[in-house]
Amino acid sequence: MFSWANSAGGHLSMLYAYHSDAQKRVKAVVNIVGPSDLSDPGFEKYMDYSFVKNYLVDPKAVFSGRSKTSFASPVNWVDSASAPTLSYYGNRDQIIPLSQKRRLDSVFTQNKVNHESYEFNGGHLDWDKSPNDQLLIDKIDYFLNSRGKK
Repeated sequence: MFSWANSAGGHLSMLYAYHSDAQKRVKAVVNIVGPSDLSDPGFEKYMDYSFVKNYLVDPKAVFSGRSKTSFASPVNWVDSASAPTLSYYGNRDQIIPLSQKRRLDSVFTQNKVNHESYEFNGGHLDWDKSPNDQLLIDKIDYFLNSRGKK
């Protein structure tokens, strides 16, 4: 099984794969402009950040000693057994800054997780517009086929 989604769905796909999938059924993740680290100062500039910070996570679900943003940040759950991940981020995204890509790449590299990430020219909703859409389709096709996933 593989998981893929964009924006908030990309965030949830990563969070599920790295934190909640104890049986490791997810074999690959495709993340399109999903926030990976909710404590990133660049992401805090997002106009709806206060909603994300205050209401995304039920405080009762958080383990002791963790903040809600730490608990809900996929980067904090990556380990060496995490699913290979392909990520795609816009270089002019006003919602999810490129720092999210760099933070995610860094954690994957530290944990030796197979990953690929790409930047596209445009903003948050431009990933499915030409020529970004074809680049993404080609990258997803190669990424999944090289792992035997269809």
